[in-house]
Amino acid sequence: MKKLHILFVGFLILGIQSCSEFLDSKPNRNLVIPESLDDFQQMLDAEQRGLNTYHINGLFSSDDIYFSEGLLNLLSFSQSAHYFWEPEPFLPDEWEPGFAFSYRKVLYANLVLEGLEKYQPSNEVERKRIQELGAAARFFRALGHYEVLMHFAPPFDPSQNEQQGIPIRLTSDINVKNRRSTMRECFEQIIRDLEYGLAYLPAKAEIPTRPSLWANNAFLGRVYLSMLDYENAYTYSKAALTIDNSLMDFKNLGSSLPYSFEIFNKEVIFYQKHLTARHTTNGGSYVNPDLIKLYENGDLRKTLFFSQSSGSGLFNFKGNYTGDFYHFGGIAVDEVVLNLAESAVRIGKQSEALSQLNYLLEHRFDKDFEPIADVSGSNLLKKIIEERRKELVFRGNRWLDLKRFNLYSDIRVTLERKFNQRKETLPPNDPRYAFLIPPAEINLNPMQQNSR
Repeated sequence: MKKLHILFVGFLILGIQSCSEFLDSKPNRNLVIPESLDDFQQMLDAEQRGLNTYHINGLFSSDDIYFSEGLLNLLSFSQSAHYFWEPEPFLPDEWEPGFAFSYRKVLYANLVLEGLEKYQPSNEVERKRIQELGAAARFFRALGHYEVLMHFAPPFDPSQNEQQGIPIRLTSDINVKNRRSTMRECFEQIIRDLEYGLAYLPAKAEIPTRPSLWANNAFLGRVYLSMLDYENAYTYSKAALTIDNSLMDFKNLGSSLPYSFEIFNKEVIFYQKHLTARHTTNGGSYVNPDLIKLYENGDLRKTLFFSQSSGSGLFNFKGNYTGDFYHFGGIAVDEVVLNLAESAVRIGKQSEALSQLNYLLEHRFDKDFEPIADVSGSNLLKKIIEERRKELVFRGNRWLDLKRFNLYSDIRVTLERKFNQRKETLPPNDPRYAFLIPPAEINLNPMQQNSR
C-alpha cells in the first residue's frame, strides 16, 4: 500500500500541470507499481483525482449558457475565448485542464492494465477479478479518449476516412510519442475497449463512480450515436435500459430546495461531474433565455431545473444530478431513453420511438399530461431533438449534439453571442467546432494542429 500511496501523491501533480508535463518529468517507475488487486481497484476509484470529472469547455461553448457582463469580466482568457468561439483560445505554452484530465484517465487505465498483465492469480476468484478490473480500466481508457475526441477533433463524418482524430495512448511509457490517429481509428479503439467489458463487467456497480455493464452499454450507445451509426446506437441503448430504465417521477419531487436532485439518484448510470463550477454556478451565469421559452405549461422541469434570478428576469440552473452546485457530466437513464428514441425513429421504428418519448415525458409533466400521438417521421425526430435540448441541460451533451447535427441541413443551427456592441457567430461546419489542441501539449508531443 505504501507504493500505491506514493503513486497517488505523484499523480496529484496533475492537478496543477498537464498530463504531458507530468509524464515528461519521468517519475521513478519503481514507486508506481501496485502490489495487490485491491491496489488496482483503488487506482480506478480515483474520483478525487479526476477519473470522474468531465470537460467544461463544451458547456462554455454551447448555447445552454448565457453570462452576464460582470461575470464575463471574471473569466480567464481561455474561458472567455471558448465562450466567444475565438479562433485562438490559448496563450502561448498554455495547457488545458479538460485535455489533461481526460488523458489522466487513459494513463491510470494503462498503468492498471499493464499491472494486471503481470499479476499472477492464485485462484479462480482472483482470475475473474482480474478480468473485471481489466474491463473497468478499458472503460476509463475509452472514456478518456472519447472525451478528447469529442472536443479536440471535428464532427465525425462517416463518409470520410482521413479525418484527424487524436493521439491514442495504449501504454503508460512516457517516452512513447503518439501521432494523431484518424477519427475512424479512434472510434475503433474506443469500441474495442468497451466491447471487452460486455463479458466481464457486473450488471450494476456497487457505486456509480465505477463502470458496470449498465454503463458500458449506455456508453456504447452514446459512442455509436456520435458516429451516426443508429442501428448500433439503438441496440446498445436498448440493452442498457433492459438492465434498468427507472426514471424519477418529477411529480413526487419538491422544487423549493437549492438543488433539486440527490447525488447517485436512481437515474445515474455512471457518475461524473464537470471539472469546475466556479463560473457556471455564479449568480451571473444564466440559462439561455431562448431555452427557457421552450418549456410548456405543466412541464415540471422548469421549476426543478431552474430558479429565477432576483430582479433580472433570467434563470439560474439548479438541476444537477450531483446533489450540489457541480454540473453532472456522466450518463443517466434520461439520456439513454432519448438516445434510444432518436435511434429508433432514424431506423424506422417510429412506434417505439414515440413510446420512449412519452415514457420520459410522463415522468416530467404534471398529472394533466396527455401522451403525444399522431406525430411521425421528421416531425417526431424534431420533437425528440427538442426534448434532448430541454432534458440534458448543463451536462455538456448539447455541444456534442450540435457537432453531429452539423451534417443535417434541417436541424443544424448557427450559434450567436451578443455582448455590448460585439456580435459573434458560429455557423455549422465551422472549424472552431474542434477546439485547438493546447500549445503546451504540442510543444511536448509535436502533432498537427486543428485548422482555423
